[in-house]
Amino acid sequence: MKHLVLLLGLTGSMVPRLGAQGSTQDLLQQASEFYERLDVERALPLLRQIVSPNWPFEVTSGQRVDAYKYLGACLALVGKRDSATLYFRAAVERDPFADLDPAIFTPAQLRLFGEARRLTFAVAVRPVAPARIDPRTQRLTFAVVTTHAGSVEIALRPVSSDSAVSLFRGVNDGPRDVAWDGLLADRHLAPPGRYELRVTGSSQLLRRADSAVIYFEIRHEIAALEDTLPELTARDLLPEQLSKSAATRDLLRGLGVAGAALLMSDVLASRQLGGSLKLGSAAMAGTAVVTGAVAFAGDRRHPAIPGNIVANARRRAERAGQNAAIRGRNAAKTAATVLLVTPAAGVGP
Repeated sequence: MKHLVLLLGLTGSMVPRLGAQGSTQDLLQQASEFYERLDVERALPLLRQIVSPNWPFEVTSGQRVDAYKYLGACLALVGKRDSATLYFRAAVERDPFADLDPAIFTPAQLRLFGEARRLTFAVAVRPVAPARIDPRTQRLTFAVVTTHAGSVEIALRPVSSDSAVSLFRGVNDGPRDVAWDGLLADRHLAPPGRYELRVTGSSQLLRRADSAVIYFEIRHEIAALEDTLPELTARDLLPEQLSKSAATRDLLRGLGVAGAALLMSDVLASRQLGGSLKLGSAAMAGTAVVTGAVAFAGDRRHPAIPGNIVANARRRAERAGQNAAIRGRNAAKTAATVLLVTPAAGVGP
């Protein structure tokens, strides 16, 4: 009776201690320390508490996987191979990336863990980490795994499109890094938006298939682009043809000169300055009329202004050169576009 009271007292003293620790991580840390001291009998109850449905504290996926790994390792140490394999399989099913560290676990435990991987087929892909990728020199890398050899396809697509680019197709066994150059199936740079990476696989050992998917967002980082200059309008150019009004003005100018000459001849004649002067004025008037008429006819037949045409051609060439330079600078900036990658929560579009 005295021993029983002592045992209950010791148990009671331990309960507040565990309650004070109050978290799954504390209990998991304690169990791992017991395991490292090969104190399996004290590690097992703590680990079973963590995976029990009645455990009152939150258990993350990673913590549950670690608890299953240590449970399998403890049971392997005491010779319970089937139970150990069962817990190892539970770890692998929840996290196909799970593995045992050879520096901590024995070769026998590693063999049992390998057997658990052969008995379980699963694929997985890690969520992307935030990254800044220059597609000219860098690649976005996805970490993918299969628990054992299987036929695998890894495809990436914008969620708004059914067109996918295949990043890998073939047999895979274990972890694999898959690189993406930032280009889609049409070999154009991936536009901003939400993307899906899907991994599908079928086992080469079991009649089983599995798939995994992650989502991420892409934004573009690009230097500000320049606007091209507008096309030259008539207001920016010199007139290249004489108008009909200009030709008419030439004719009227000639007629005006002729009229003035005739008027002068009449005035001078009335003052008896001589008939020869009147004849000369008449000749001058006739010449002015003829000159105006010739100019009028010439303007109508040859309306182009060669000097203005040359000047306008030069202006257009300068504007075209300026726009070509702007387009060239914009193309260089676009080619230097950087992809900003961030993980996306949830599923689907």
